Amino acid sequence: MLTLFLTLLFFLLALHAYREYWRLRTLPQMYHGEFSGELMKVGSTYIARRPAINGCSRSIIGFPGFLEDMRYFQDLYKDDDAELILVNNANYHCPFLKPGVTSDVSRLEWPKNPYLTGTIEHDGFYLRLVLERLVTGREVRLHGHSRGGAVVLETGRQNPAVTLSKERRVSAILEAPVLPQARLFGKSSEPLTHRILCYFMPIFFGRRRNISTERLLTLSLMRPTNALKAELLRSIFSTTRSYATCVINTQSIVAWQRNMGLEVYDNFPLLTVIVGEQDTTLDNHSMLASAEQGQARNSGLRIIKTEHTNHFISLEQPEMIRAID
Repeated sequence: MLTLFLTLLFFLLALHAYREYWRLRTLPQMYHGEFSGELMKVGSTYIARRPAINGCSRSIIGFPGFLEDMRYFQDLYKDDDAELILVNNANYHCPFLKPGVTSDVSRLEWPKNPYLTGTIEHDGFYLRLVLERLVTGREVRLHGHSRGGAVVLETGRQNPAVTLSKERRVSAILEAPVLPQARLFGKSSEPLTHRILCYFMPIFFGRRRNISTERLLTLSLMRPTNALKAELLRSIFSTTRSYATCVINTQSIVAWQRNMGLEVYDNFPLLTVIVGEQDTTLDNHSMLASAEQGQARNSGLRIIKTEHTNHFISLEQPEMIRAID
């Protein structure tokens, strides 16, 4: 009996040590993309800016979802004349660190971020400052995907005077978004399942850092698929500098959904919530229920239900996103 106990204890200690190895390890960059424009850094957050052309007075600000990087919006807005500002998740690798790209870390003399790195509040703080101090357009669209949708709503919560400004028109696209009072897919938001998920996440991600395209295509999130989606999602297990950030991201998502009130919808004059037909990342039913309650509060909120889509609508049906007014 003692031998069995010691064996089990050794196994659990070894498992925990392996988990901590992946959670705390500083992970190298694996994927890069090209970007023609200005690159800035504030804290552990990268910001990419492409100026407007042809006298365009619009600005688009994109914030990607959990495990994604700024490349998510590149193809979608590549032909748009608007100023394009892409903000990366904090403590994620910058996908645009390439020779020839200007890196200006001294320009952004912004106040210290008071929130924990990896939380929705932390990223909302910097997105708010981008909207307040960096954007130049008179008409501004905030586009947040998945967790980025919550970051956009958090931006309005932190400074509604900016998102409700009468001096410029600010609208938001929330694509397959994390919403207040909604849930993750399946039972992932339930307390015990959530704790187990967060514990084993570093091991699961670590063993899939070098996932092949063939194996990636077997994951439910890849259906439907195309070449661009397969290319971008190859990096989902290697975008962060550490898996500790992924754990904080997930804990923050669940806590924000549970604790945030529906009044967060009141801070934008125009909101568009776009929902996939069968989302295998977030719970569609609770997402729609939250959006509908938001619509009852804010007549400027509209809901678009898509067909033949999953969680990555900008990659699956980009023409539909581009057609939104």
